Amino acid sequence: MPGPYAELLTTADTGMKKTETTEMYEFTLRFSLSNADEDPSVHLDALFEAGCDDAAVGVGKRGAVALAFAREAGSAEEAVRSALRQVREALPHACFIEVSPDLVNLADVADLLGCSRQNIRKYASGEIKTVTAPFPEPILGGATSYWRLYDVLSWLGKHTPWRPPSGMTELSLVAARINLEHQLDQLKVASG
Repeated sequence: MPGPYAELLTTADTGMKKTETTEMYEFTLRFSLSNADEDPSVHLDALFEAGCDDAAVGVGKRGAVALAFAREAGSAEEAVRSALRQVREALPHACFIEVSPDLVNLADVADLLGCSRQNIRKYASGEIKTVTAPFPEPILGGATSYWRLYDVLSWLGKHTPWRPPSGMTELSLVAARINLEHQLDQLKVASG
């Protein structure tokens, strides 16, 4: 039986259907620069000119740049993919690392949703018995476990009275898809 993301990996770039209305999507793109010692602030003008004027650009770490976007678009797919194109245009030698939000711990989920960590922990541990299905299994387990935000938001929306904020589930699905595409590309390169 294929995993829950099998369809995502075969429908790259088809994305969500555009609607006549637009919505604000908040996401972060992280890149590494080809020169690890390079001061990323030298690229600020190029990023602005490429259309990334709706992003707060983080340049605090040499050799890396993170862009926190608040982008209005017809879909999350359109918002993230257009931002990726613009950053790649401005920084053609930069290496894409990830788009977030995607992998999250329970504290991240609580922060994103504006609720208490204890409440999310109770759902995850099964202490809240009003749900009809177990909480999703983490993608990475350990002292701190990580889940795909899409899995958690989908579960909360189906099995609790709580509903995710508008656009957040769509955005987390797009982030998961793009990150998985990137990981597959890296594996193809590594395997020759």
